[in-house]
Amino acid sequence: MGDELQVIEDSLRGILSRTTLFADDHLTVDVILNPCAGAFSPKQRIRRVEEELRTFARGLVGEPRDPSLLDIRFHRTEYAGHASEIARRLIGEVAAGDGVRLIISAGGDGTHDEVLSAAVGDSRVRGEHKGRLWFFRFPFGTGNDGADAPSVARACRVLLGDARPGSAGHLVVRRSGAPPLSGFNIASVGLDAYVALLTNKLKGSIAGDLYKVLADVMTLLYERIVGMQEMTVRWSNADGESHALRRRFVLCAFGVSGERSYGDHKPILPGFENLCAIETVGLIGKILLKGKVYRGEHVSSPAAHMASARRIVIEYASRIPLQIDGETRWLTPDDFPLEMEVYDDSVPVLRPA
Repeated sequence: MGDELQVIEDSLRGILSRTTLFADDHLTVDVILNPCAGAFSPKQRIRRVEEELRTFARGLVGEPRDPSLLDIRFHRTEYAGHASEIARRLIGEVAAGDGVRLIISAGGDGTHDEVLSAAVGDSRVRGEHKGRLWFFRFPFGTGNDGADAPSVARACRVLLGDARPGSAGHLVVRRSGAPPLSGFNIASVGLDAYVALLTNKLKGSIAGDLYKVLADVMTLLYERIVGMQEMTVRWSNADGESHALRRRFVLCAFGVSGERSYGDHKPILPGFENLCAIETVGLIGKILLKGKVYRGEHVSSPAAHMASARRIVIEYASRIPLQIDGETRWLTPDDFPLEMEVYDDSVPVLRPA
């Protein structure tokens, strides 16, 4: 693995050496690389990433950036939570007159969350560092639903300079009597969280769209394996209007915004609504609805309840899985009521132009 990672770092260094980002400033680029990200396991994935980077690098034209205006550093994570520790240290290093700092999280959605969570918790990011500190989420994960570019090639073009400034909002998940959790894409409970849990256990040994394979099977078996009770979902929108539903929901997904996907680009929130709660249906209905979810067509189904919300509260009286940007855990009745809330414009990020 060490040799392959070195090839990837060398390729990224070659691309970044020609960047036109913040061309009039000294630019320091810190790449936080997670060697355990989904793109690096199993072997065929890391070879594919190597080839994508090599192919892109071979097509580079133009002169390299003046070395006196560029520093590139790599930081490999070694354990869970290490990306957050590195990011907090790097944020603390930013000083007046230091030019511009770009922190790249090179990994999956979990790595991106760790890095951006460190930024959310630091007032300097939107205060004294504003305009001089930026983040970019490079798609080196299994699904890459939370990355700032849809592919390795598109991400490389952003790093060369084909970028625009943006902001990443985040959501906070609060369990009863427990520390809050942060996410930057989608949080959900139910069937999809259980599929994510199984996917995380197996993704290091199986290539391909593992999420879809497990979703196909668990759509039919989830209720028998995990069980299901009635769930109450309450939400309020930006105008302060409150709503509530109590149903046997097989899943409830809440996004930072609409037009979001998870599980390797499954469009659970295909429109402007950021809340989706799907009721359980019969066997034939499950089979039909599953295909609609993969195509983003479930929004027209009577079983799917779509809404725009700033805050939701879920009440449930049994054990159920929770996922936040693909990271999973089990909830017990003591964790409820479960509250989720969206916050806008939290972290300055680069996006494709």
